[in-house]
Amino acid sequence: MRILLTRDSVAAGDDADAPHAETVVLPDGLDAPAALTALGLPLPRLPLIGGGRATWVVRAADGSPLAVLAQQWPLPRPLPAGRGPLDRLAGADGTVRLHVEYRRQLDPEAEYERLRHG
Repeated sequence: MRILLTRDSVAAGDDADAPHAETVVLPDGLDAPAALTALGLPLPRLPLIGGGRATWVVRAADGSPLAVLAQQWPLPRPLPAGRGPLDRLAGADGTVRLHVEYRRQLDPEAEYERLRHG
């Protein structure tokens, strides 16, 4: 499966490469947690934030939240829309488009609960 991964910038100096697009090929059939881990999310792919705390939300092309990531968590935490094979989200060209939204230093547990029930 081909993944087009983009992410938000975290600071003005980070804007030069925005939207930080990268295409990665992964095996078909991976669910969101396995695919995000294979992509190196949250680490080492996302920038480290001073203070060791950062929250990110992975969204599908339609804006659906798939998982919450935190700099302080070792693994992604899937949301209901992120369960099941990720390749089901592929567009007509076969590419799965994912965007990682920076949620600053918001509490990742609170963000997860808000999105899970939202």
